[in-house]
Amino acid sequence: MPLLLAVPLALLVFLAILLMLLPLSLWQRFRSSGARRLARPWLVTFNLWGTAVSTVLFAIFATVAGFWWPGAWTYAALGWLAGLLLGALGHALTRFDANAETLFYKPNTWLVLALTLMILVRVVAGMVQGWQASVNGVAWPQTGWLSHAGLLAMAAVLLGYAGMYALLLRRRVRHHQRYRGYDRSPH
Repeated sequence: MPLLLAVPLALLVFLAILLMLLPLSLWQRFRSSGARRLARPWLVTFNLWGTAVSTVLFAIFATVAGFWWPGAWTYAALGWLAGLLLGALGHALTRFDANAETLFYKPNTWLVLALTLMILVRVVAGMVQGWQASVNGVAWPQTGWLSHAGLLAMAAVLLGYAGMYALLLRRRVRHHQRYRGYDRSPH
């Protein structure tokens, strides 16, 4: 009997720790996201390929989810396109610092804050809806940004942003590598 009580207690402790670490991890992500970073070519390429694989897996998931969630594919596609535009904007707002050997970049802090707040809203909305559905028996909305498809669209925005930002950053790094030896001015 004590073992049966320990399992739910352990689960509650795990969830409490997770809930305490979530705000800390979001704050740390925001704090470090505006830092100046070295654009390592292999890491930028790895990030681009990882985002491409994630996009394919996400498209498969959205297709399957479309059988149960009305408008899932449409919401995901529109969210992904919005994310692509945000990624292009994010790249345009990024500050680059290049010398003959290295390329550094610093993402726009305000855009990163907006995306981090979007993640926070998505997580809190999902938790509130899950609580209402399990405790009060309230059904999840079938349309709108709080629906399953709407939450899927928010994830698609983040994925589209990451994909476009990685693609444009890789182009910038490759351009820097190609021309770094030719644009040295004589002293």
